[in-house]
Amino acid sequence: MLRHATTKTRRAIVVLDFLAPAAFGCRLASSKVQPRHSMTKLSKGHDTERLAEFPASVCTQSPAILCENIKQRISLLSQSGIAAVSDPDIHFFDEKVVELRQALKARDITRVRELWSQLEDRKLLRLLGPELRGFSQRAARLCFTDNSEPWNTDEREAIEDIAVSAAFEGSVNALTTCMVAHIKKGDSQAALHLYRRFMVHSSNQTVSEPLPSPMQEDVENENGLALDFLGDQLSYQPNLSLVFAAIAAHALEDSFEGALKIMLDNPVRINQSAQTEFLASFSDISFREKLQNYIRRLDIARLISRPHSLTTHITNISSNQSLSQTQTLYRAIIDGLNGPEPYLAAHDSQKSSQRPVVIQEIIWSAFLTGFLRCYRRDLAENLWDDMLKCGIKPGVITWTALLDGFDSMGEADAASTSWDNMVSQGIRPGILTYRAVISTLFNAWRPDDAIAKFAIFKQEVANGSLPNTGDALPVYNTVLHGLLINRRPGDADALLQNLRQNGPKPDIVSYNTFLRYHGRRGEFRAVSVLLERLREDGLNGDAFTFSSVLSALLKVGRTDAIDIIFSLMKKQNVVPNVAVFSAIIDQQLREPLEESLRTAMELLHRMETNPDAQPNDVTYTGVLASLHRQVWPNTALAEECRTHVLKRMKERNIQFNRVTYHILIKACLENPEPEGLQEALGYYREMANQRVPMNYDTWYVLLHGLISREEWAVADEMVDDLLRYIKPVGALESLVGRIQRRRAAI
Repeated sequence: MLRHATTKTRRAIVVLDFLAPAAFGCRLASSKVQPRHSMTKLSKGHDTERLAEFPASVCTQSPAILCENIKQRISLLSQSGIAAVSDPDIHFFDEKVVELRQALKARDITRVRELWSQLEDRKLLRLLGPELRGFSQRAARLCFTDNSEPWNTDEREAIEDIAVSAAFEGSVNALTTCMVAHIKKGDSQAALHLYRRFMVHSSNQTVSEPLPSPMQEDVENENGLALDFLGDQLSYQPNLSLVFAAIAAHALEDSFEGALKIMLDNPVRINQSAQTEFLASFSDISFREKLQNYIRRLDIARLISRPHSLTTHITNISSNQSLSQTQTLYRAIIDGLNGPEPYLAAHDSQKSSQRPVVIQEIIWSAFLTGFLRCYRRDLAENLWDDMLKCGIKPGVITWTALLDGFDSMGEADAASTSWDNMVSQGIRPGILTYRAVISTLFNAWRPDDAIAKFAIFKQEVANGSLPNTGDALPVYNTVLHGLLINRRPGDADALLQNLRQNGPKPDIVSYNTFLRYHGRRGEFRAVSVLLERLREDGLNGDAFTFSSVLSALLKVGRTDAIDIIFSLMKKQNVVPNVAVFSAIIDQQLREPLEESLRTAMELLHRMETNPDAQPNDVTYTGVLASLHRQVWPNTALAEECRTHVLKRMKERNIQFNRVTYHILIKACLENPEPEGLQEALGYYREMANQRVPMNYDTWYVLLHGLISREEWAVADEMVDDLLRYIKPVGALESLVGRIQRRRAAI
C-alpha cells in the first residue's frame, strides 16, 4: 500500500490513516517520537477503541510520529498472504475502512454490517491487524449495553455476525462481550449458541496462524501450577475468555457437566489475571463466587486429563519441598473424587458423563513419592488408605513410587519390608522397581544387600521373566553409581568392562558417573582412560562430561584447563555453542570454590569474544543467580564478578524482565546469609521502581522464600503490600494465611 501513497496524492490520507492509526487516534502531548515500547502499549487495551473513530486531518501531526507509526505497520506487508493482495483489493480496502469508521461513528449498524461483510467476502479483514479488536469491540458496544432496553433483533444479529467473524480472525473481545451480555440478561442458550457458532466456523476453515493461547503465558493458576501442555493441544484453541463465557453460561444453568465438557474439549490453561478480569464483568457477587468455584474444579479436571504433564509438575514441586502446594492440589483432587459434587473417577468402571476423567495410577504414585520426599510419611499412608477406600489396588507403578520415596528418605528397612509385601501380594517388580530398591540399599550403605538384589535382577533378565523388560541400562547405571559411592571402584570398573563386552552397552550417563567420581578426586589418569574408552565406544561427551573433566584438570593445577577442554570438544566434533558454554558454566558454579568461580568467569569472557556463542539473557541470569545463591569464600571476588555481569548486561542492552527478577529473588532468598535477604529485597524494590508488573508468581516466590528463612517480620510487610494490589487465591492464599495466622498468634 505504500506504493499507492507515493503515486496518488489524493489518496494519501486514506492510506496513511490505515498505516498509522495510532497517530490519528491518540492524543499526543508532544511532537517527539515515542519509544517503541510506548507505541506498543498504545495499540493495546482501551486505547484501541479510538482507532474506530474517523481521523482528524493529518496535517497537524508531526512527521516524526507519522514515520514511526508507518514503520511499525510495514511489517504487515511481509506477512503470509498479505503481499499477494491485488491493487483493486487494496483500493477497495482503503475505501471501505473509511466508510466503516463513518458508519460506526453514525451508529448505523445496518451499514456497518454491510461493509464488514464486503471486507469479509473478499478476505480483507486480516489487513486490519491489531485494529480488528477496536472495530469489532466498538461495533458490539453499539448494541449490547447494560441497560434494560430491549434489543433490536436485526441489529443484534448484525453485531453477532461481526463478532463471530472477528473472533475467527483473532479478536475475540467482541464475541465475549456479546456472550456476557446474554448471560447478564439470563439468556444462557443465546450465549452458548454464539460459542457453538464460533467453534463450528473455526473447525470448518483452515487457520494460518492459531489464536494465541493463554496456555503459552508464564502465569500460575490458582493452584500454583505452571504447566505447559502445548504438546497436548488441539490444532485450534479458542481464547480463554470465550471458554470462560461458555462456562459462565453453563453455570447460569447449574450445569457443571456442560461446563466440564467445554473445558475438556478445549483444555486451555487458566490465566489468573484473565480470570480475575472476566469475573469482574459480573456485579452479582454470588454468581462470581459460583463461577470461580466452577473454574477451580474445571481446571483440576483439565490437569488430571494430562497425567504425564501433571506428574512432572508434582515431581518438581515436591523436589523443592513445596509441601503446602502439593497438599493443596491433592486435597482438591480428593474433593473432586469424594466431595459433595464428585466429577472425577477413581477407575474406568466409575467413568460417566458426570465423571469423565479417570485418575491414573501414575498420578497417585507421583503424589506418594512427593509426600515421602517432603518427609511426610503420614500423608503417604493417608494416600495409600485413600486408594484402598476408592477400590484401587496399588500396582507396580505405585509400589515403585513407594520405594523411590523411601530412597529419598534413606529408609532402607522400610524399603525392604515394602518389597517383601509387594511380592507377597503377587505384584511382579519391573525394571524401575528393581532400580528403586537397589538405589535405596546402596544409598543406605548396604552394598551387599544391593548387590544381592542386582543378582536376582540379572537372573530375571536372563530368563525373560521380567514384565516389560525394556531398557535395563538404568539399573546398571544405578549399580555403577552405588558401587562408586560405597568405595568399590574396582567392582564398578569390572562391571563397566563387562557392559562394554557383553551389553547392554554403556551410555554417556555411565561414563559421566565415573568421570564425576574420579574428577572430584583429581585422579586425572583415570579420567584420561575413561575418555579414551568413551571415544572407543563411539560416544560424544555432553556438557556434564566436559565440566567434570574441567574440574579434574583444575584440581591437578592445570592452568591450561580451559584450552584442553576446547581441544577435547574439537576432537569429539562438539561445537561449543551457547547451550554448551552455559551448561558448563552452570556446573562450575554449583560448588562455591574460588577456582570454579574464576573458571566460570573465564568461560563467560570467551563466550563474549566468540561471535558464534554470544552469551544471552539466560546465560547472564544463570551466572547472577549462582553468584547470589552460593556463599562464596572470597566475597570480594564474587562481588567483582556480579558487578562485571551487570555491566556487561547493560552494555549489551539486556533488560531485566519479570522472569529474570523471579529467578534472582528466589536465588537470593536461598542464600542463608543476611546479605541474601537484603539482595532479594533490593531486587523487589527495583521491580517496583522500574514498574515491572508483579503477578502471582512474584508474590509466591517472595513469600515462600521468606517463610523458608523464617523472616516473619518482613513477610508481614510483604503481605500488607500484596493485599493492596491483588486478592490471593490457591497456593498463594495458603502462604498468606500461614503468615497471618502466625501474626495473630503472637
